Amino acid sequence: MYRIPVFLLVSVSLLFGSKGDLDCDLFKGSWVKDDSISIYNSTVCPFISKGFDCVKNGRPDQDYLKYRWQPDGCNIPSFNGRDFLERHKQKKMMFVGDSMSANMWQSLTCMIHSSFPEAKFSVIANSDNGLSTVTFPDYGVAISQHTDSFLVDLIKQKEGRVLKLDSITSGGELWKGVDFLIFNTYHSWFDTSVKSWDYFQVGDRLYEDMDRLEALKIGLTTWSKWIDSNLDPRDSTLFFMGISPDHAHAQDWNGTGSSGCVGQSEPVLGSIYPSWQMPGDSIMLSVFSEMMNPPNFLDIKLLSQLRKDGHPSIYTGQGSGFVDCSQWCLAGIPDTWNQLFYTSLLIMEGVNPGIRAPPPNVPPPHQSPILPPTPPAAAPPTPPAAVPPVPAALPPPSIPPPTPPVSPTPAVVPPPSGGSPGVPNLAPGPGQRGGSNETTPVEAPAPGQTSDEPTPSPPTPSLGPSPWAGPAPVPSTPSDQSESWMLRPLSLGLGHVILLVISTLLLDRQY
Repeated sequence: MYRIPVFLLVSVSLLFGSKGDLDCDLFKGSWVKDDSISIYNSTVCPFISKGFDCVKNGRPDQDYLKYRWQPDGCNIPSFNGRDFLERHKQKKMMFVGDSMSANMWQSLTCMIHSSFPEAKFSVIANSDNGLSTVTFPDYGVAISQHTDSFLVDLIKQKEGRVLKLDSITSGGELWKGVDFLIFNTYHSWFDTSVKSWDYFQVGDRLYEDMDRLEALKIGLTTWSKWIDSNLDPRDSTLFFMGISPDHAHAQDWNGTGSSGCVGQSEPVLGSIYPSWQMPGDSIMLSVFSEMMNPPNFLDIKLLSQLRKDGHPSIYTGQGSGFVDCSQWCLAGIPDTWNQLFYTSLLIMEGVNPGIRAPPPNVPPPHQSPILPPTPPAAAPPTPPAAVPPVPAALPPPSIPPPTPPVSPTPAVVPPPSGGSPGVPNLAPGPGQRGGSNETTPVEAPAPGQTSDEPTPSPPTPSLGPSPWAGPAPVPSTPSDQSESWMLRPLSLGLGHVILLVISTLLLDRQY
């Protein structure tokens, strides 16, 4: 039997969440004030780090919690914690990356706990391999966060801390056997205030510094090759978070003053952010376009750019001298990231999540019914070797043409020694398990660092000059085309589908 048309039809069904009747970009839209939004109480969620809990840290305003993300042309379903656990019984999820990954992981576990407080849980925090896990034992669901800010090896050698751009060893072993992997990396490559490495290494050569965008591209390329070589897309579903922006400079949103996000209490209105200069976007999409099994791209950049009011600012719990305009308050913006992640999973799993065009002047419902549990599915047939499986794709990213590389500005004021507001401090202690009512916060080292290890004073090795003057230019893409065919839904109407079915039947008869 000739199978290519069958795979093509499957890919189309995954790309449309409403049986093909609505082409909706979940990541293009605007923020709408909505006083009826129900959020979780961050002060009683057992999974939130001190630096993320803005309410507990004294933030007086609450309006930043009363905005709802409204995609253009459709609504998105409310998050349902019980349904999330039912659908993913006996599954493992892992968030891998920097403190933005920790932001999203803690948000998801709090959303589940708040939506379904009856679900028992246990935690293992701050283990030696940088892995923290929340488990819901009645469902066999484990949701982990692996602090790995660069996605490539950062190793202590005699020369000092070496960031090996072309090597993935121990970290990659943790990713194998995980059903859902959500990766991110960006800020740590450009943060000069808290430098977590002493040298770059490519092959046998050490470099004291190099163009950071080119370093990011080399590191992501190493990651992409590891993914294609080590993970089967039939066993592991991949996501990659887009760039989470900082709001350290008011001129980025045509504001005034020098305090960045401090004192901001409302989002940027509309669906356009004045400053789009994030050259890392084009590098990511360029790397993904070369992959055999590219990740599903969670394009959170625009919706996050518009929320200059969502950062901890001075409410980090670390004193008035510390300002964080990079990470996010919880509850807050990462909850919307997870709502879109949940919607994307429903679409990929063949469930109609109720995406539909919003009626005029009528807000969407805020409580969705519990979806029925997913019955056990028969194992899918193994596709022929000559035809690689088609990975699921999400609605297209809404990204402008790439701009010429610029020197990025550090996103975060350096934390005092001993930790970062973006690091989980789950209870109980390292390597122990606890019940749902037993929590004792445990501070963890900052991403990419070990709090009890002083920064070494390495000897000066023989260094070669950086061979890169800057990243290779990425071709400009017209605004009406995707950076990669993998990342844009195919525009197939009913007639196209009928023709494909007829073609399949004819080919069956012929062969």
